[in-house]
Amino acid sequence: MSGMMRARILAVASGLAAMGMATPGLAARPGAQTQVEVWRNGDDGVTLKLAEAVTSAFRENDAFQISSGARANSLMVVVQSPTEAVRSGIHYKLVFPVRFTTVGSQTLGFTRVTCQENTLDTCADQVVNAAGPAAAKLGRR
Repeated sequence: MSGMMRARILAVASGLAAMGMATPGLAARPGAQTQVEVWRNGDDGVTLKLAEAVTSAFRENDAFQISSGARANSLMVVVQSPTEAVRSGIHYKLVFPVRFTTVGSQTLGFTRVTCQENTLDTCADQVVNAAGPAAAKLGRR
């Protein structure tokens, strides 16, 4: 294969990839952000702090946009109070259940995230990672 032919093939392949045509599984509108609302089901301090960390983590992720007002087609993320707390040195290892739902309360997914109370950003990142499959179900329900 000539160098010129190879360059053309690479140019076409990179153009298709840039348009999302070479990557299977993309949404109908590549680059469209999923609207997300973060709620909490608990008034304790650590649940409040985790909900704030989750909101910040979604803000920093290009696939999501923070929303409010229960807009149609938004992903609702409900951070619940920790169900387990095990002492780990001077800190506690906590387990938080998190639900992903539609505005109409249809369950799209569920996860349990684990971190220490001094590393809530770790749990927040776990929530954002788990939100992808739930967000993909939004348009199919």
